[in-house]
Amino acid sequence: MPPVPRTDPPLSFADLVRRGTAAKKEVVSKLKNEPVKITFELSRELQTTSPDCLRYYNILFRRMLQKMDLDQIGRNYYNKNKKTEFNEYRLEIWPGYVTSILPYETGLTLCADVSHKLLRMETAYDLISHTREKARGEDAKEKILRKLVGSSVLTKYNNRTYRVDDIIWEMSPSSTFTKSDGSEISFVDYYKERYGTVVTTLNQPLLITKGKWKKSRQDTPHQPIMLVPELCHLTGLTDDMRKDSRMMGDLSTHTRMDPDRRQHKLLTFMDSLRKNNAVQKELRDWNLELEEGFLSLSGRTLQDVRIRQGRRVFDNHKADWSRNTREVPLLRAVSLDHWLIVYTKGNYETALTLQQNLQRVTPRMGITVRNAKLLEAADTVQSYIRTLEKHASQKTQMVLCLLPTDNKEIYDGIKRYLCINYPIPSQCVLKRTLDRPKTPVTIATKIALQMNCKLGGALWKVDIGLQNAMFIGIDCFHDIERRRKSVAGFVASIDPDLTRYDFFIVSQSVREGTGTVTPTHYNVIHDTLYLSPDAVQGLTYRLCHMYYNFSGIIRVPAPCHYAHKLAYLVGQSLHQQPHGSLSKSLFYL
Repeated sequence: MPPVPRTDPPLSFADLVRRGTAAKKEVVSKLKNEPVKITFELSRELQTTSPDCLRYYNILFRRMLQKMDLDQIGRNYYNKNKKTEFNEYRLEIWPGYVTSILPYETGLTLCADVSHKLLRMETAYDLISHTREKARGEDAKEKILRKLVGSSVLTKYNNRTYRVDDIIWEMSPSSTFTKSDGSEISFVDYYKERYGTVVTTLNQPLLITKGKWKKSRQDTPHQPIMLVPELCHLTGLTDDMRKDSRMMGDLSTHTRMDPDRRQHKLLTFMDSLRKNNAVQKELRDWNLELEEGFLSLSGRTLQDVRIRQGRRVFDNHKADWSRNTREVPLLRAVSLDHWLIVYTKGNYETALTLQQNLQRVTPRMGITVRNAKLLEAADTVQSYIRTLEKHASQKTQMVLCLLPTDNKEIYDGIKRYLCINYPIPSQCVLKRTLDRPKTPVTIATKIALQMNCKLGGALWKVDIGLQNAMFIGIDCFHDIERRRKSVAGFVASIDPDLTRYDFFIVSQSVREGTGTVTPTHYNVIHDTLYLSPDAVQGLTYRLCHMYYNFSGIIRVPAPCHYAHKLAYLVGQSLHQQPHGSLSKSLFYL
């Protein structure tokens, strides 16, 4: 009997890479029922830490997450089967994970953390309907556009997120479009045929998204995507939701995790990876395995940094020295002799009380605050500007605007006028902030500290340990709404104590108790001073104490955060270069 020929399965790509015996291998696949010949040729061997390998390891791991029945939303993966519903708030939270594979001193490391995706049970069509009902003769379309354009929505039929760029009122789900094969189909039929999803309301407009904007593809025209509002779930929290302290407290019980709970979640995640047969097969095919447990690292506690304010020196006890700040004179106090308070109708008493509270808290700081000129204006951009044009002068040191609401148009208009047309440091305060019970002194103290910084004063300093050094912070703001400008904020210290800063802006035009502290990853990319790791770590830690908007330690060095605040103000509100006379003050706080 002749021997039976051995029928081995065809070599997989992983087999070819692992064996490396054949210089060339041809396989045949099918694409749209047409045979496609693929030729694999061994060109070179790569180190496991090479960028190409790292890219594929991350692709491979994302594939394993899909095998665990996790859904990709954005860059992360979430488990919709373990979602928590808050029917009272019409919200749901999907637990998930953020992962990346990176090379470190010990080798390839899987970095993982817990993530949460917050979804609203409300659809875009629900929002459109409710807004129309409440419009009462107002321009409903304009209100709907303001609420929807710029927001992110999730389409559950494919678990993808989209940014709403516009609304097409003339189209509806009954409208048709041309498929790739040239045939015409309505949106209703397409969703039923492609996803098995039924669209029930035919008289709704369509949402349009222009796709993700990438600078590397700015010359490539975007094919707009049409979305049916009924199938688009809203994501994120509205401003009104954020103001609901009870709701935010309920949500935080699920999203904020102490270290023990976070560790338990990640151990459970790794255990699920090890018990999943499909995941283990994928790892075996690539001759990979995941070690058990967490990577152990040696850490140390940096010495407390001594804060110098006026003639006093104190420790940063519990990373918060706010009480000390208001009890002793500031490092550099600036008296407020000529200033304006602009308020709206019915808010005179609030404005007067704020002035009195400022005069009450500032003497201990070494600041003299004289009476302001109190001015009434209507709650419109034009009225604020007319009032300032009439009463502001070259002697005016500060303008404080008491705003009844957080209207972005009014805030932007005031900031543009006082940062560009008539440069005067300004402070905008919401009335509801002053209405909080039991905290008038605390609020007045924070406002006084901010205004002192904007006037060129300094609150405190720390011993940096380097002489003749300038510290520079750079940050970018990307204007995704207009998709035209990216703004780079550049801030540099101009005195030895790191209390004064200069800046410039670069605008680039293109065509298109609970919880866990989040660590910040620092990378030394160039060092001509040959500083030791201890010196770099200590210096960085000290710089995190020099942000004057918070009497505590922040996550990043102060110059970087100042650059962020500057770029954000210019990108969000000013949209052009601030006046040069403001360049040596922290007017952007």
